[in-house]
Amino acid sequence: MLKKIIFYMLSIALTCTMSYQCVFATGNLIQNPSFEDVNGNRPSYWNTWVWDEKPGIVEFTIGQDNPNSGENYAIIENKEGRDSRYVQDVRVEPNSQYKASAWIKAENVGRDKIGANISLQETTTCSLDIKGTVGEWQYTELYIRTGEGVDIIKFSLGLGGYGNLNTGKACFDDVVLEKVDSIPEGANVAFVESRGTSTGSSDEKKETNYEDNVGKYTWVWHSISSGVLIVIFIYYVKSGKLKLWKTKDKE
Repeated sequence: MLKKIIFYMLSIALTCTMSYQCVFATGNLIQNPSFEDVNGNRPSYWNTWVWDEKPGIVEFTIGQDNPNSGENYAIIENKEGRDSRYVQDVRVEPNSQYKASAWIKAENVGRDKIGANISLQETTTCSLDIKGTVGEWQYTELYIRTGEGVDIIKFSLGLGGYGNLNTGKACFDDVVLEKVDSIPEGANVAFVESRGTSTGSSDEKKETNYEDNVGKYTWVWHSISSGVLIVIFIYYVKSGKLKLWKTKDKE
């Protein structure tokens, strides 16, 4: 009886742990994807980068007027022509494929240069860009293929691009980066050959300290599962429903 109880308890704990890991492995890899976590007037987990940065030329802020979802969204406003970006280091797997997507709206973005887009700082390829004065949220996406040895990419949401300095205001919301099995024919694809390879608009300015949520939350779940098992075990022993040893009957 004791062996059966322990077996079932361990099976349940293992199943829960594996399911939890699966959710994280197949979910959104972006931290703070809808910009609800804010520190001051900047979104947490996101750095900013500007080509030829000067005071008062570019503003990075948080908006709350008509978000695509939730309460917040991120804003880049270029008052002069610039390549400006929100950047986040994201852990990925080598030789894999990913789909990045976001909802973007633009105001007074120049039509002759690259507008608001998704890109990587390691490549010059970007998503279908949003420009003009749209005022409505539009969906755009970019596929990413990683090469041998690539375990981190510099994911960016930007206004303008390499050799395409632009002006105007771009808003970003509901960003997603997820692993996929295949890439559709004709899709925009950014290929990252190796860590440090960069064909983007400039050298890296600074890096974020990426925390591996998969590992962290797996350990948390293991701790919770172990605690639950211990509590159940103690309950059965104290209630007399589970006896670890047999007592001799009194003569």
